[in-house]
Amino acid sequence: MDTKHRVEFLVPVFLFSALLIVLGIGMLMHQEQKKEVELVIQTEPEELLVEEKEGVEEEFPVEVTSHVLLPEEVRGIYWTAVTATNARADQLIEYMLETGLNAVVIDVKMDNGQLLEVEDFREVLVRLADAGIYRIARIAVMRDGAFAWDHPSVALRSLGGGYWTDSIGSVWVDPSAQEVSDYAIELGRRFYEAGFDEIQYDYVRFASDGAVNATVYPVYDHRETKVEVMQRFFQTVGGTMHDEGIPVSFDVFGMTFESHHDYNIGQRLADVFPFADWVSPMVYPSHYPDGFKGLGNPALYPYEIVKMALDSGTHLMLGMYSGTEEELRSHWRPWLQDFDIGAVYTSTLIEAQIQAARDAGASGWILWNARNVYEPANYLP
Repeated sequence: MDTKHRVEFLVPVFLFSALLIVLGIGMLMHQEQKKEVELVIQTEPEELLVEEKEGVEEEFPVEVTSHVLLPEEVRGIYWTAVTATNARADQLIEYMLETGLNAVVIDVKMDNGQLLEVEDFREVLVRLADAGIYRIARIAVMRDGAFAWDHPSVALRSLGGGYWTDSIGSVWVDPSAQEVSDYAIELGRRFYEAGFDEIQYDYVRFASDGAVNATVYPVYDHRETKVEVMQRFFQTVGGTMHDEGIPVSFDVFGMTFESHHDYNIGQRLADVFPFADWVSPMVYPSHYPDGFKGLGNPALYPYEIVKMALDSGTHLMLGMYSGTEEELRSHWRPWLQDFDIGAVYTSTLIEAQIQAARDAGASGWILWNARNVYEPANYLP
C-alpha cells in the first residue's frame, strides 16, 4: 500500500503551518507504514469471526515460561505473527544474539483483529526466553475487523449504514465502547499469562485516514470530546495493567510529542503518559514533511529528527511530572526507521537514530521493518 497517503487533522496554527501538518501527520503514522501490502490480510468476515472467537475462547496456559527481566536498555525489533511461527524466527533469534538485540515486539492481535494462536507461539516464546530476549506482545485495539463483525453494535458505520472502512478497507470499532476497553484488558492479561513480558497497545485512537466526515459512531455521542474518551480509555486499560503488575506500553504518533493538540483523534501524550510504563512515539524521519523544522528532506537527518522529537516530548511533560527530567526521559522508547523511504537506510542512518535515542535519555528503542528484514548495524552502546 502507499505509505504516504495523507490524513487531514485539525492543527493549531501557532505550531506549524497548515500545509506542513496536513502533509506531516499522515506521513508520521507508524500504523500506516506498518500496513504495507504484504501485511494486509484480506479475509472474509466469516473467517475473521471464527478465528477471533477461537482465539478468545481458548484457555491460555498460565506461566508458559518464566518472565524475562527488562533489559537495562531495550534494543528491539518487530516481528509479524507469520515470522513468529515459521523458520524465520530461528534466523532472527540467531541474528539478535550475534548483534546484541535483546527484545522483540510480536503481533499477537493483528491489525484486522485476528489473534496469534497459543499453540503457534508457545515454542517460540520458550526459545526467546532461553536466549534471554525480552518479549513484547503487540495488540492493535481500535482497528479490528474481527471484533467488529462479532460485535456489530460497536463497529463504526458509514452514512449509508454499512461498515465504515479506512483507505485500505479496514474496519474500526468505537473507542467509547466499554466492550473495546474490556477486550483490550482481557487480551493483555491472557498474553501476559501466556508468557509475554510486556503488553504493547497500538491503534489507541479514533479512526482516521479515510472519509472521517462520513463516520457514524454507534456509542460516541459527541457530548464528550475525543480527548475525554481517550483519557478514560488510557486510565481504564493502562491503569488496570498497572494495578495488576503487568508492564504496559502504548504506541503513539510522533506528533503527540510536539503539541498538546489531539489532531482530531483524541490522542495526547499528556493523557497516555500517566498510565504507561513506556511510551513509543513513531518518529520515522522519512515520515516528516520536507522542510520540517528547517530540514530539507528529514529522511536525511535521522539524528536530528529523533533527538528533537524526544526532547520536545520531554519539554511538554516536564511541568506535569513530579520526578526528575532523567526519570521522565527514561519512559520514552521510540520506534525507529529501518526501511527505505525518503532515503536508502544504511547502517549509518540507523545508527544515527539509535544514538539520538540514547542522547535523549530514552530507555531503549525498537526498529521497524514491515517485512522483518533488517539492515545489519551496530546496535551496542
